[in-house]
Amino acid sequence: MLVKVISAAAAAASFGILFNVQGGNLILTGINGGLGYFVFALCTANNVESYIGMFFASAVMTIFAEIAARRRKVPATIFLAVALIPIVPGGRMFSFVLHLLEGSNQLAVADGIQTLLESGAIAIGIIVVSSFTHVFVRLKRRMGEIL
Repeated sequence: MLVKVISAAAAAASFGILFNVQGGNLILTGINGGLGYFVFALCTANNVESYIGMFFASAVMTIFAEIAARRRKVPATIFLAVALIPIVPGGRMFSFVLHLLEGSNQLAVADGIQTLLESGAIAIGIIVVSSFTHVFVRLKRRMGEIL
């Protein structure tokens, strides 16, 4: 599993180079990609459904991205968009299209539903954490204005 986590971190950092992420941000992006894959692999190793693992992985990655963004004073998407690449269900989407083209409709539907669940779980994990972060930051600012 350690080799896969390191590979995921390297893949995220490599895509960071393509997206022109520079310096310390590139290192943090790679760490975030490895962290997300580690959470996903930990969940699936404990017999948790893949879409639930992707939810937790994307939530952890979003928390990391928000913290790194505050510290580095850059947008959180720098750390998140590239780091999500190792957990995106691209292989399952390929299987879905392949089964459609081969005429295996039952397998295509199963892969399509699984792909939608996984990609939806990633999106929901990001939305939940980002929403809580924005609410927390606004409350913190208002409390500062009151005091």
